[in-house]
Amino acid sequence: MYKLAAFLLLFTAAVFAQELTVPAKFLSKFDAGPQQFLGTDAFGARYSIADNEYRKLTENSLQKYKNLQLGAITRVDLQNPLQVVLFYKRFNTVVLLDNQANETRRINFNDLGKPNETMNPIVADAVGLASQNRLWVYDINTLQLGLFDFVQNTFRAITPPFRDTIKHYQSDYNYFWWIDVTGKCFRANLFGKIDFLGNVPENDAVTIVSNRYAMLRKGDTLSLYDMETQKHTPIAIAEKTFESFQYSGEILSIFTGTQITNYKITLPR
Repeated sequence: MYKLAAFLLLFTAAVFAQELTVPAKFLSKFDAGPQQFLGTDAFGARYSIADNEYRKLTENSLQKYKNLQLGAITRVDLQNPLQVVLFYKRFNTVVLLDNQANETRRINFNDLGKPNETMNPIVADAVGLASQNRLWVYDINTLQLGLFDFVQNTFRAITPPFRDTIKHYQSDYNYFWWIDVTGKCFRANLFGKIDFLGNVPENDAVTIVSNRYAMLRKGDTLSLYDMETQKHTPIAIAEKTFESFQYSGEILSIFTGTQITNYKITLPR
């Protein structure tokens, strides 16, 4: 009787422990040299930065883009592989690339007021690809988020000035998310409507995965954080130590410094 009770207790504890983790299904693993891993796309291409050079590696080719005149690459937006956005913050410049890593457009925000002074220059602190040939741009001159039309070469602020400095941001075609230095998380749409989503605790790295959940790294622990209930749920990856992670389209990529492991994870809505 005692053994049966002990078995049931251990079985219940094991089931309960499984319920307290987000399951991760192993998909693939491959070697990777020293680099800043950026992620993969739906076609299996892998993106990275190495020696300040943007790289796209496919099964049959390696495309590269490097521009020493613009300094270090600050940010890469990969949501559209046909129109990749490179942000060079130091030189206040954005470069657009096609799927072969060819430069298709260069935008220097310092030049926007020239020569007819019809628009004030922008000092960009955050940049991402929006819909309809536009970029999300957060201008630290005005502390406002706006939309820059890179075909018409026009900028329109859509929000009031932000109260606090942006610590983390990300975007898609329709929304811009950010976490400020106080840990508050917000979302803005294309019309400038701002929603407060919740508070995010201190972390080493974060990705907002929905309007309720964020994926947090603290040390070598990766967890799903519920901004509504303020609870953490560990993600069941095999790696005990890792350098960075990327999440997109239910694919979680873990970069250890020498290898990249991909997992399939399904997150709550």
